[in-house]
Amino acid sequence: MTHVDPEPPARTVDFPFPHHDGLGPLPEFAHLRREAPCVRIRLPSGDPAWLVTRYADVRTVLADPRFSRSRATQGTGPRIARVPTLPDSILAADPPEHSRLRKLVAPAFTVRRAEAMRRDVALLVDELLSTLAAHDRPADLVALLARPLPLAVICDLLGIPRQDGDRLDTWCDRLRNLTASSDTEVTAAVGEMTGYLSALVAAKRRHPGNDLLSTLISARDEDDRLSQDELISFSLVLLAGGYGTTADRLAGMAHLLLDEPQRYERLRREPDTIPKAVEELLRYAQTNVQANLRVATEEMELGGNTIAEGDAVMAVNSSANHDETVFENPSLLDFDRDRNPHMGFGHGVHHCVGAQIARVQLQEALAGLVRRFPDLRAAAPPEWKTGLKTRAPRSLLVTW
Repeated sequence: MTHVDPEPPARTVDFPFPHHDGLGPLPEFAHLRREAPCVRIRLPSGDPAWLVTRYADVRTVLADPRFSRSRATQGTGPRIARVPTLPDSILAADPPEHSRLRKLVAPAFTVRRAEAMRRDVALLVDELLSTLAAHDRPADLVALLARPLPLAVICDLLGIPRQDGDRLDTWCDRLRNLTASSDTEVTAAVGEMTGYLSALVAAKRRHPGNDLLSTLISARDEDDRLSQDELISFSLVLLAGGYGTTADRLAGMAHLLLDEPQRYERLRREPDTIPKAVEELLRYAQTNVQANLRVATEEMELGGNTIAEGDAVMAVNSSANHDETVFENPSLLDFDRDRNPHMGFGHGVHHCVGAQIARVQLQEALAGLVRRFPDLRAAAPPEWKTGLKTRAPRSLLVTW
């Protein structure tokens, strides 16, 4: 007898939602938090999943070990798209494998290490702003600051030549694809990036440096704590995550500040408030429009629904950051917000390992801008990226 899978429930909705320019609250997420906080969706691959939008449920999915990342990246289970999933990467691992991998890089991403980098980051920001000052107006703040700053920082940290930035930028956008590129293009980008990193690893084996990639190679070759595939996948994830996410956030923050000039003026008058403002900008900006899938390892209740063993779940932290039951007036960008337990860098074991270094870059970039360009203003509406897992300006023309 032929087995026929049952039809998905009528409440299933297509995902991703239509693109919206800007970084304000997405109406689809707001509606779901009120009416259907755990709802069935159909992914671009055609696979079903549960979409979770409320703060408490998102925290549960991100922290509960019964929601597995490895089950979502290995085998033939549900996928967002039919492209390589880097099953050997830290993003695809569950403890104890995840713990083993994270332990290798944790010393490079501590708060102390991030603060030790602050002076060099500030100097790099100043160099980039000098280039901006000498540029014809209007000038693109994405091309001249938001993109080159985190790219230089992560390249220096990993030991990757800065001059390879253009290629890395193109690959990173492909890796964050939802609908902008075909599966074939994404697969090709993963292959090209893997080939590039493999060649770089081979070169560093011959001539090690004082960088994180050389440290990881040593862990692979001398201590046998890392497989070759893990080494390459690890490097790819650190590069894509350490650069692309920070670049998008910096571009988005600049847009939000210039979109309502009194926000920019507030930081210019009170630069000591920049660290707190960065946290509120991280909460407010709905940059992420999706999240990595996890698969339930047993049946459980979540958001008033029964999640079956083997079901895929997507918990969107940018929606959780606007949960009305946790944040007062969440649709208001409030630099004076006192209680701000946002999940802009995730939660649980997969909390962003580079969060502190990202914070230093965002803080120093905004501090440099308001100091060097007190009269900075938008010269045109931004051009927005579309079809990616994140919303961010592709270009942001400014004048002064």
